[in-house]
Amino acid sequence: CIHELFDEQVAKTPDAIAVVFENDELTYAELNTRANQLAHYLRSLGVGPDVLVGLCVDRSIEMVVGLLAILKAGGAYVPLDPTYPADRIAYMLADARVNVLLTQSRIAHNLPVHDARRVCLDALQCSEQPTTAPLSGVVPENSAYVIYTSGSTGNQKGVTVSHCSVVNLVAYEASLLGIDHLTPVLQFASIGFDASVSQIFSALIRGGCLVVATSEERYSNTALMHLLHTQAIEIADIPPSSLILLDAD
Repeated sequence: CIHELFDEQVAKTPDAIAVVFENDELTYAELNTRANQLAHYLRSLGVGPDVLVGLCVDRSIEMVVGLLAILKAGGAYVPLDPTYPADRIAYMLADARVNVLLTQSRIAHNLPVHDARRVCLDALQCSEQPTTAPLSGVVPENSAYVIYTSGSTGNQKGVTVSHCSVVNLVAYEASLLGIDHLTPVLQFASIGFDASVSQIFSALIRGGCLVVATSEERYSNTALMHLLHTQAIEIADIPPSSLILLDAD
């Protein structure tokens, strides 16, 4: 499973920087501890294999912690970009039958009415939870995430992707791109798009340093160029439309 490959990397490089967002950063050991503690809390809410958990958060370190925690609890994450229209978020929550929704206080009041249990990560205290990974019982055939299509042919459709499929993809890409210990990898795509899966996990299963771009850096060529230079980014998966503008600058 994808989180098990991450655990193996934590054992190899616990003190290496795993994720960076603005002025915040976590080592592999710190990221693992926070994800494990949140995973235990999610287990207490009934999250386990093939249970779908919504994730609607701003771009942040919490976003990465939340993804890993859901997987470590055995669940499958349903990414909900907070910039989506409220009716689209409401449809996805209902269609996926999400029972638990991870979000943040600054977003929660804008979310549509729904039946899922809302958990605000910035207000949650998990320090008393175990720091070791929970025994979730998840296997490679279980679901890792559910991604929704753009809806170009009608209503959006949720597509379930298994752990074994994710592992096949990201392990190959990490090898192909030569991601290694401390390789700076840009996290550019919204978690609502499949590209984010490769960007996040190809780095974290090989000891790379995942640099999460802010919303400003995703939409400002000047800000993005500054990030690429200051963080010495080596791997950047950027849409052609943005790449052309960067080249023009």
